[in-house]
Amino acid sequence: MASSDISEGDIESFSDIDAIQKRIIGNLLMVTPNDITILRKLNKIENMYKREIVSKTQHFSGQNAIIFIIFEGTVQEFQEIVVEINSIEEIKNFRYLIVN
Repeated sequence: MASSDISEGDIESFSDIDAIQKRIIGNLLMVTPNDITILRKLNKIENMYKREIVSKTQHFSGQNAIIFIIFEGTVQEFQEIVVEINSIEEIKNFRYLIVN
């Protein structure tokens, strides 16, 4: 029978693929110096993920910019934007959370 040809390992790999394709909502919170160079780097990343960014709020407090982004996309896309933002060394604080 053909059904006995599928091993347990194959079934697990199928569920991994489904998990990556599932759409999630995530929050990203950054505290960064209010510097035009840093903000341009962030804008470039935001442009790359403009279809997935649902909302962005930006506040300025003294020398800092506080940025809050709501992201909707796949787990892989969320991971990619997190890696991109983490690559900006000047960011003082960066937190992210997958809501669902």
